[in-house]
Amino acid sequence: MKLLFPLTLLLLLISAAPAKAERTIHVFTVFCNAYEGAGGAINDGVSADKVMIENLFKSYFSPQSWGVQLRQQSVEGSAATREQILTNFEAFTRTVGPEDTLYVHFSGHGVIPDAAAGEQFLQAVDEQLFSRKVWAEAIDALPCRLKILITDCCSTYPEGFVVAEGDEDVEPWKNLYSLLLEHEGFVNITAASPGQPAYGTEFGGFLTINLESDMQRFSTWEKVFASASSRVAVETKEQLRAIGATDALPQEPFAYTLGVYSGKNKVRPEALEYVIPDSHSRKLTRSELEVMGLKQLYLARNEIFARYGYDFGSPFLQEYFGSLSWYDAIEGFKNPAVTDLETANANLILQIEKENGGPFISTKQSLPGEGDAAPDIFSWSSEQSLSRSVLQNLTPQQLSIARNEIYARHGYPFSSPALQRHFAKKPYYVRSSSKAEPDFNAVEKHNLWLIRKIERLNGGAYSW
Repeated sequence: MKLLFPLTLLLLLISAAPAKAERTIHVFTVFCNAYEGAGGAINDGVSADKVMIENLFKSYFSPQSWGVQLRQQSVEGSAATREQILTNFEAFTRTVGPEDTLYVHFSGHGVIPDAAAGEQFLQAVDEQLFSRKVWAEAIDALPCRLKILITDCCSTYPEGFVVAEGDEDVEPWKNLYSLLLEHEGFVNITAASPGQPAYGTEFGGFLTINLESDMQRFSTWEKVFASASSRVAVETKEQLRAIGATDALPQEPFAYTLGVYSGKNKVRPEALEYVIPDSHSRKLTRSELEVMGLKQLYLARNEIFARYGYDFGSPFLQEYFGSLSWYDAIEGFKNPAVTDLETANANLILQIEKENGGPFISTKQSLPGEGDAAPDIFSWSSEQSLSRSVLQNLTPQQLSIARNEIYARHGYPFSSPALQRHFAKKPYYVRSSSKAEPDFNAVEKHNLWLIRKIERLNGGAYSW
């Protein structure tokens, strides 16, 4: 059996519209998280994949400094039928131009109808199949500089599996820029080698979790894939052995092609140094700021002060600005002579941060026993995903508070007297009588999983 794209679709893809004056990164994602029956066992994991991939482009994409546009479309839930996926993809790719980047991510089930042939088919939520091979050929035929196709599918969820994603720190801003704008050709990666299953948990597929984290660690697709695929292969073998499934096949991600690193992008080399390069010299607009994530807004506001050598107390800001060539901290310097224009820009950014549940990190953090309650460390962590780049700079106490903030929003009755007193001061905290695990949403599950990961790297959770 072979299900092919309609001929008209393939022709439309190949004859996409001419390039625009400004380079665009087109992101097309498919998250099949509404399967029915037994197939629905992977729905939570697919939703977790969605959180991770969307966070990459929300938190680390810098349209002003990169000099590019970001265009996104997601097909998910009950809308992720075969017809809707193909129809939306056809329309979406009509405006892809020669200088553009296309990033496509599919998370859901996969099927190999003919084991001898080994060809993989992707399964939509209506259980209709379409050929991954034909989709890849259509994507490769597009007349753009860089095409990326990542499919994490055919997942199985063995009980007791834990997905790691590496222990090294991340530097996502520079690396994501390189992966999306300094490569060309076709990056074509699938979760498992022909004939193998792909594994996952409710926190996401093994491939997506590892690939997303390594895209924040490495600047070339070759290094990203080498790290992610090696970790997935080793861990699945070890965990299958641990649960006694010695006859089960491991998962070894497969790359058909990885594109080519083309060197420095000639358009905007300063992209790696600023969020908004000219925030000191022009009035920012609400419209350009409203599309930015909380992390980007936070950094954009603080780089106004960093230009003067402001000495930040935050380890996160110290690390971020300390990695930039233009930042020269003046020890103890806290009173820069910012202009009226810069003040207005900083105030506008802060206003939009607050409108979106921010700021990114509370500047007045309190710990149990420190008097009146300050705002949550992450007041938005039930609606937006956290990332390693900030969590890796928190103290053990702060990590514990950040994790328990999510529990407190569900009224969890803490055993620790210190935590009881701390959250009793929060106006949102209504103590429940049940100690059952709360019904967390997909974002909360991801954030709890990531905080616990960092806590383990630090030697374990802080004990109050």
